[in-house]
Amino acid sequence: MKARKFLSLAIAVLLLLGSFGVMSGCASQPPAPAPAPETAPTAEMADENIVIGMANLALGDYFTGMRNAVVTAGEARGWTVHATNANGDDAQLVSHVENFIAQGVDGIIISGAWFNDIPAALDAAEAAGIPVVLVDRMFDSQNFTAWVGPDNEFMGEQIGEFIVSQLPEGGTAVIIRGGPPENTIGINRTAGVTRALTAAGNFTIEVSPDFAGWSTDGGKTAMENMLARFPSIDVVFCENDSMAFGAQSAAADAGRSDEMFFTGIDGANPAILAILEGGNYMATGHNDANVIGAEGVAVMARILAGEPFEKINVMYSPIITVENAEQFRNAGIWG
Repeated sequence: MKARKFLSLAIAVLLLLGSFGVMSGCASQPPAPAPAPETAPTAEMADENIVIGMANLALGDYFTGMRNAVVTAGEARGWTVHATNANGDDAQLVSHVENFIAQGVDGIIISGAWFNDIPAALDAAEAAGIPVVLVDRMFDSQNFTAWVGPDNEFMGEQIGEFIVSQLPEGGTAVIIRGGPPENTIGINRTAGVTRALTAAGNFTIEVSPDFAGWSTDGGKTAMENMLARFPSIDVVFCENDSMAFGAQSAAADAGRSDEMFFTGIDGANPAILAILEGGNYMATGHNDANVIGAEGVAVMARILAGEPFEKINVMYSPIITVENAEQFRNAGIWG
């Protein structure tokens, strides 16, 4: 808001100077410029009055980390950051965004989790001149200012290629999804894994019919059902690390841990440490909420400063295996 006020003041000054020029006719000397202020405004000073609203659909471990990263990075710039939690309620998320617009915040950052779109709210933000940066989740419409997040299909494909490298003879691969059905994050991760396994030509892919809700308990329940259905399983892919830990626990309870290995995505610190231990948790995708949240703030800062920025910002998301896990030892800590 301060940036917009400064722009309006600058335009007024230019118009005033222009009127002096007209009144002086063909005077040989232009009017003297206005005296410079005693202290030129700095970026830090300009940031002091910036107010950002962060709307969160839900706050599980990963998304809590995203919120905390945004708040920390924003406050480090001198911003005031107001973060909300819709507790998984779509209508509440929309209401929070609308409230931010009514309050006249300088920018809005949205962590939409599995939510698809809020076109009316995005249109309202645009009409109010308020930039919107999406973190992690990209909405269906393109009516937002910028997005920061991972390439989920690429992460899935990397996991799939790793599985193929570990099982050149092929085998039975179980996939456990987070849900709900329209969640493109999960859809893309599974699509990437499936493409790599299908290309190998020697895998049987069994997808759990039950969504596991992105939780450890959900992953365990889904895996228990798959263990009952299939007497032989070679590898399990879960759309996030939490579900993979639940699936791993179910296999251990059934005495079948040695039969298979586990893979996930998100690069949660417990998964990285498990990979370093050299057990049957063998790979995850690096999708650090801390990095994405901080970059979302950096992009918003460029927008508010009137600097060049990219609308689509894809974060580097390498696969993490025992070969490179040491360099990520302190990553994926969310809280």
